[in-house]
Amino acid sequence: MTLDHTDELTLQALEESMWRPETRFDRAYMDAILAPGYVEIGQSGRVWSREDEVGLAPVTIDVSLPLGRFTVTELAPDVAHVTYTSEPLHGSHGAALRSSIWIRTDRWRLCFHQATPTAI
Repeated sequence: MTLDHTDELTLQALEESMWRPETRFDRAYMDAILAPGYVEIGQSGRVWSREDEVGLAPVTIDVSLPLGRFTVTELAPDVAHVTYTSEPLHGSHGAALRSSIWIRTDRWRLCFHQATPTAI
């Protein structure tokens, strides 16, 4: 199935949900969004597993929404590569270029994410 504008809007909403405390720290929500085998390489270089992410303790999220330079590229049917820049609300420390791979089965699920520090 070819990605359309609705898919792009859905993927942006899903990515932005990862930056909202009410969804990011909701264990059931994260369990539904993250695909089995999910892996993240954080901007520090640390590798996070699905279990690490689902069980995160709440912290303050300092990022500007909507996400900057948001793009969606179809890699294959029902596979999307999302890129964007996360920019902190307070100062410039912590800005990152971000890349995610989403797969659609019965719904969109995040299977990989990587962050690379950047200067804005």
